[in-house]
Amino acid sequence: MIDIRRRLKYLVCAVVRICGGWCLNQRIRLCVFVMSLMCAFFTILVLASASSHSAQNESMAKKITSLEEKLNNFEVRYRVKPVTYNFPKETAPYPPGYSEEAMNMIHNLTGTRVLNGLQPRYIHRMQLPFLVQILTHLLNDPFSLWPLYHLSGARHYMDFVIGIPTVKRDKQTYLFTTLTYLIKALSAEDKRSVVIVILVGEPDVTYILKLARQIEIMFPREISDGVIEILAPSPAYYPELEDLCPTLGDSPKRAMWRTKQNLDNIYLMAYAISKGVYYLMLEDDVTTKKDFLPEMKGYIKTTTEKTPHWIFIEFCQVGAIGKVFRTRDLLPFVTYSQIFYSNMPIDWLLESYLADRVCSIDKKSLCPAAAKKYKRLEKKSCAESKLRVRPRYKVSLFQHIGVYSSLQGKIQKVQDPQFGKVQSYFPHQNPPAQKITTTIEDYYQHSIQNAYEGIDFFWGKKPKKGDTLEFWYGRPLQIKRVTFRSGNAEHITDQFYNTVVEVLPAFGDNNFTTILHFDEFGLADGDVEEEFSLVKAIRLRVNADSKYWVILSEIYIQTPDEKKT
Repeated sequence: MIDIRRRLKYLVCAVVRICGGWCLNQRIRLCVFVMSLMCAFFTILVLASASSHSAQNESMAKKITSLEEKLNNFEVRYRVKPVTYNFPKETAPYPPGYSEEAMNMIHNLTGTRVLNGLQPRYIHRMQLPFLVQILTHLLNDPFSLWPLYHLSGARHYMDFVIGIPTVKRDKQTYLFTTLTYLIKALSAEDKRSVVIVILVGEPDVTYILKLARQIEIMFPREISDGVIEILAPSPAYYPELEDLCPTLGDSPKRAMWRTKQNLDNIYLMAYAISKGVYYLMLEDDVTTKKDFLPEMKGYIKTTTEKTPHWIFIEFCQVGAIGKVFRTRDLLPFVTYSQIFYSNMPIDWLLESYLADRVCSIDKKSLCPAAAKKYKRLEKKSCAESKLRVRPRYKVSLFQHIGVYSSLQGKIQKVQDPQFGKVQSYFPHQNPPAQKITTTIEDYYQHSIQNAYEGIDFFWGKKPKKGDTLEFWYGRPLQIKRVTFRSGNAEHITDQFYNTVVEVLPAFGDNNFTTILHFDEFGLADGDVEEEFSLVKAIRLRVNADSKYWVILSEIYIQTPDEKKT
């Protein structure tokens, strides 16, 4: 009973605090006055019905918890209300920096809803969650936090904001599969309380318009009703990723990828703070169970009654998928993420944030007085402490389906019977070769000749130092770009390691020149410099023994007179 009275006292103080902070606006005074009367009436009602029976106390505690949630959400909703700018109709429709291809697409899309996203009349300027002292590059452009594209249905403060960041993928996009699963799993009632925000982390306006148009064609009702919103940050929002200092032993390529991923999530969360009560983190390559939203709402309600101070709830234990925050709790995490955005990937940031919030300091590093103070906390491990503020649902409501990562070349093997068979190789129509040879013994019918012709993938037994694969042409061949992809979804480790791509120029001495190296994901892909573009042969040369077999799942020799497929 003492705890209940203490919480009631907190509620009264909260109302007073809200009144004091909001009475500057006359239009809000009436709202605050009505809320104060309702709170006073509820408080009197609760006190009148109070008794010494435990069942009644438990019921009272649930009602107080519910009221606390509503008051906190109301307060956060006002504090983080976004600044909006209403642009006059005579404003120039499109800035002058668009490419010819983008302008042609804009012309072709005239009259469609998609074009509204290029220059919406109402733009959310997200300043509150960003620390320009840390992200100093934001000061270089006054429009760095303004979206490049924003197609919004003007939905405000829904029950759930579902955030889905997406970028161009190297081989296969899963976004439309993800959206199809989500939309089919939502009932008509669910759709009235949800907004799905797709953040396109690409600076290419042409790509954004194409993607937005595809989404509009596939989900016209959801776009018109505002269930789906599309958002793209300004290119000025991102720092120079090439200047990053790699951490965790990652390559520069991987460090750039995870840093960009963190920045996309930060922007999306900052936008979501004022859009709803709860924020659900998803990725663009997931499926979901039917009726996932009612299950989530029910579990959140019961969890809040038992553990009102949870930080986020897990509805999937894979990476950063299926994590639910209260939007009022996003601001501390967004701030934390900005400090360490270049240090670790997003799923590690979640774990680190929890550890810093609830885990105790090692007793050995403390003085005796401090060690005594933390003695009680040390009885529980850090994992147990995190579990108390990170409740987990009994089953996973989301499943990761992506095989080809948004990091170019990276393959992440998953099994999903509903998604179908994963493509094991990528065929192309390559220029005719006079002779194709290899010193690597092939397995069964997976020959290098079949791989070059797009019939199958090449599968060879453990390469040795000095092994080669050579492609000879009867007359000099002009090449623009080459792609060699090793490994596939079924055999991720069967890649080329310590291997280079070389060319034999058509003129000059008879020596091969290295133009590319296979990266950590078994990919060699890039443009060919003009001085080496006219060749007699292309060669792959292995520089060290491998303990794995090798698969060559893609060979693409692109000439200047064709576009990349």
